[in-house]
Amino acid sequence: MRSRRSISDIVAVVLLIVIAIAAAVIIYMWLSGLIGSVHSGTSATQVKLEITGARVTEAIGTTASGSKYGNYTVYTTVYNPPDSPTVSLTVGELLFTNGSMLCSVPGTLAGAPTVAPGQALPIYFNCTGPATLPGTPLEVILVTSQGVQVSYATSVS
Repeated sequence: MRSRRSISDIVAVVLLIVIAIAAAVIIYMWLSGLIGSVHSGTSATQVKLEITGARVTEAIGTTASGSKYGNYTVYTTVYNPPDSPTVSLTVGELLFTNGSMLCSVPGTLAGAPTVAPGQALPIYFNCTGPATLPGTPLEVILVTSQGVQVSYATSVS
């Protein structure tokens, strides 16, 4: 009877040690992530970028197999309020209003890829996707280097 009780004591001690180590690792990971975000220059919560207008034009083309595609040119006006940091635009996307992707342009966008505080700039990008009809409602999305997404509802003209 004595040996059985000592085994459960050993199991209890081992479990407490494992729980303590797991808690220490979780606290360390949380603190290192928190400290890393405090020391970064620009946080995503500081970015207040706005799209003040957008226009989408489409030129329809046909592939060799006869299927139609659209060459889209997206013109936007972006405003960065004076209390927001300078931002770089890295991705431009064109989505249907149901959220499905029409086309996307990764990398630095044409026009002015960085927008200073208090500045309004025209930004444009070109992409290719399935052909749509004029008047089709779309959503223009721009993504900053901080991961902030700004969107604007418009339609194909």
